[in-house]
Amino acid sequence: MPGTDVAESASPTAAILAVDDVPANLLALSAILEPLNQRVVAASSGAQALELAAREPFAVFLVDVMMPDMDGFNTLRRLRENPRAAHTPVILLTGYELDAPAMEGLQGMGLVDYIVKPIAPQLLRSKVSALVTLYLRGEELRARDEALAAKDRDIAILAHDLQNPLSAIAISANRLIRANLDSRTHETAERISRGVARMSDMIRNLTAYARAGRGPIPLSPAAMDLGDLCRELVTELQEGDSARRIDLACAGDLGGAWDRTRLYQALANLLRNALRYGSGDVVVRVAGKAAEAEIAVHNGGTPIPLDRLPVIFNPFERGADDGPGLGLGLYVVRAIASAHGGDVSVTSSAEQGTTFTLRLPRRR
Repeated sequence: MPGTDVAESASPTAAILAVDDVPANLLALSAILEPLNQRVVAASSGAQALELAAREPFAVFLVDVMMPDMDGFNTLRRLRENPRAAHTPVILLTGYELDAPAMEGLQGMGLVDYIVKPIAPQLLRSKVSALVTLYLRGEELRARDEALAAKDRDIAILAHDLQNPLSAIAISANRLIRANLDSRTHETAERISRGVARMSDMIRNLTAYARAGRGPIPLSPAAMDLGDLCRELVTELQEGDSARRIDLACAGDLGGAWDRTRLYQALANLLRNALRYGSGDVVVRVAGKAAEAEIAVHNGGTPIPLDRLPVIFNPFERGADDGPGLGLGLYVVRAIASAHGGDVSVTSSAEQGTTFTLRLPRRR
């Protein structure tokens, strides 16, 4: 059927290298493996196998043991010298059971199996099929990782390029705010300044997201006090939004070795979310315990929908589908907490409000 041909042509395929000095044996191997719909490449000697393996990657090598000039064992040893073939699975085809010395000689050569002739077609197909499946999955993961790395680079470049024009807007808005202008123009300049602050948050979160995509966010821990950090941040945010009160309380030993810049970013994301999406006062409680420090940020207002709670810390997810922002703030909070060996959690209900709790293991 035409549809079947199209589906098969779209399926990923792998190359299998069959090595045997007897042409009839190579034909038999190709016939046995034909149902797998993979590409079988024939080599009539160990030397030819080395040449082919240097040109392209293979999912599996099928190597006959008894060959003139270079037998299967020597062919395998030479193949392992090629970085491209160093870890490719090998199935040796032999006319006899391999003894203890032969098996000992194969130690350290990676994944090696063997089949005694006459070859059982179903046995060979099942072994090769399993190895091909592993190979194709690995190729898929490598391609996905490359695509993700390219995406993260693009995001990092975009975030970097946005910083200069945004800085120019911020400088202009601050000049207007300080100028002796009418109240309407002054309010407009303040709205521009608040918009710049939100865009700056997005850029910082984009940059952190791109870095997190390449592994844990890098940290520069140093001695600091979480109470001082929270007081500084609350003062900054309170000045930008005097209509909303932020109630801060600190208790216990809040000293430790953490990355101050990263924690400032994480806490700013939590507090700005509380101011943006919540209602009433925002309550921040910082507590130092024996083994960790805990920061809880609470706000009232509409709770986070139950179906959003399991995914709220995933990238590009928000508490509400129509909310502003990119949906990266909480993902970045979790990434920063994880990089410190800690975690972040959330509870949300109409009765109790919404509370995000950041826990950080104490370090000295």
